[in-house]
Amino acid sequence: MDDTNAISSRVLDSLVGAGLLTVDQLATVSGQAATRGVSAGVVLAERGLVSAADVASVLEHEMGVPRVDLSSYAPEDAALAIVPGEVARARRVLPLFDIEGMLTVAIGDPMDVFMLDDLAADLGMELEPVLTETAAVAAAIETYYGAGTAATPEAEPDEAFEMPSPVAADELPPPPPVAEVEDAPLFAASDFFDEHADEAVETPSVPIAPAAEIAPEDVAPLPPVETIEQMAEAAPVSGPRSIDLDVLAVADSRKIAVLVTEILESAVAREASMIHLLPYKDDFFLVFRVKGGLEKVASAPLSLQGALVDGLKSFAKMSGVQSSRPALSRVRTRVADKDLVVTVSAVPTIAGQRLVISLAPHKPHPRGLGDLGMSEAEVRALHAMVERGRGILLVCAPVAAGASTTYYALMAHAASIGKTVYSVERSVEYEIPAVAQVMVNTASPVPAANYLAAGLKQDTDVVAIDGLRTVEDVHLAVEAAGLGKLVIATFPASDIASGVRRMLDLGVEPHSLASALTLGVAQRLVRINCPNCTVEAPSDALARIPGVTADVVNKTGTGCPNCGKSGFRGAVGIFEVLPFTEPVRAKVATGSTGAEIAAAADAAGMRPLSASGLARVRAGAVSADELDRVLRFS
Repeated sequence: MDDTNAISSRVLDSLVGAGLLTVDQLATVSGQAATRGVSAGVVLAERGLVSAADVASVLEHEMGVPRVDLSSYAPEDAALAIVPGEVARARRVLPLFDIEGMLTVAIGDPMDVFMLDDLAADLGMELEPVLTETAAVAAAIETYYGAGTAATPEAEPDEAFEMPSPVAADELPPPPPVAEVEDAPLFAASDFFDEHADEAVETPSVPIAPAAEIAPEDVAPLPPVETIEQMAEAAPVSGPRSIDLDVLAVADSRKIAVLVTEILESAVAREASMIHLLPYKDDFFLVFRVKGGLEKVASAPLSLQGALVDGLKSFAKMSGVQSSRPALSRVRTRVADKDLVVTVSAVPTIAGQRLVISLAPHKPHPRGLGDLGMSEAEVRALHAMVERGRGILLVCAPVAAGASTTYYALMAHAASIGKTVYSVERSVEYEIPAVAQVMVNTASPVPAANYLAAGLKQDTDVVAIDGLRTVEDVHLAVEAAGLGKLVIATFPASDIASGVRRMLDLGVEPHSLASALTLGVAQRLVRINCPNCTVEAPSDALARIPGVTADVVNKTGTGCPNCGKSGFRGAVGIFEVLPFTEPVRAKVATGSTGAEIAAAADAAGMRPLSASGLARVRAGAVSADELDRVLRFS
């Protein structure tokens, strides 16, 4: 595998770009890892240069690696067959699906990303990671592979397949996002990717008094908490803002509201990304996740927990949800002069209710289609479809290839021209005030199809669903198209033809699907050459690009301080757009193969992804090797 395209190399480059590593530190880490024959993750952990939270932030917000809920995914049998059970346990990875030689795997510990290159070499294929909870990976491995013996931890965990055993369930929720870099070309990779975290209905902001600034030396060192038993015995971490939970014994609703405010202020002051309310035996703990580690802030008798849970639920507008049922809510508020999105998840356990509250900055409005890298002709086609079209506008892309960003750009345009838009989403990446955005609670027994069916009764011009997954979802999309509505939908697939074929494989009636499809979009993301160090360089991959001519010269970034020695600065999308003409629909109606549908699309004049990428190579913005990495011509 080309070192510059290795997963670990890309993560290290992104750590430098985010300012978490210096160029000199990167060189030292890479040199020590190569000398010792271990992964860069081992050296980073030993030297304490970055934390797991830092790596997770870079993966999510710089590289666009999404965070997923494994309860919403059923791994494909073919993917499970690729990775043996003993390897999955030792590597702590769960294979999800294989799209044309690209295997998507779920990891719980962000530091495990540095060991995926060895696994990719062993399997002889490319890997694409997604993030999830550590305990969820362990449970899913046991579910799909059966119970097994985990590998014994070693001093250097990336030798062979010997890996540390999975950590506790509460160890790795989403970290705080990395600050955006100004003056990045076009847009950052994170702007193009699906985001993490299940979120629910927005509620009005709650004013909270600003929190005092804290110097790093004012915060006590992070205790080595590894298990909840150790947390029970550990003393609370001291800080400038102490939380006294004993007031719950005599607190009325007003005092509880003040306590909720104090907890949020304290969390923001300590730069916490998560707040945990953990029941354990006769007590419950208030725990903050700060820079990847868990800090016990306070504890109180379990009998007092109910009042605080009710106060937090009231803050999140979840008061009407029974304590015996899981609940999820999302609110926008302002804490310590910071605009935040606060997600509150409540789950009933045998010990009591467990609450996890995530704190994330409010995201800006979605970008326009042209900003994402589409050509003027492609933008005009999609805008015309949104403005005057009906039927299904299908957006196809693999996981973490930017489908949701295009989805939001399309909805934003529809709303801007006065269309009424109803959107069913599994995570709210951008908030569009003019769009009725419905958050699907993954813990709820109500499936996404029910929300979509309800939207058909809402007198909407545009119905949208981010993530068609079941045959019921597709049937409702077809039904909405038959009612004369425009349906914007995303679907995981490598291109339009394979996406349509996979929908047919789900069991959708071919003639109905053919009549409903109007326009298809497929997309990928490629990294842009650094403008400061781009030079002409020969490449064997250039000749493998379909349609390349002798006048095309390959250009690539060689690496410089401006790009963290990576050779790349930013990312851009490549697209294919297909109007479903009658010849193409005829192939769909007869249940043709993916290759036959693709041939009909080519005959209809569709510019494929390879042609869109070749235009970037011809302009010198993207190297042939980078395009080959993404589209895999070889």
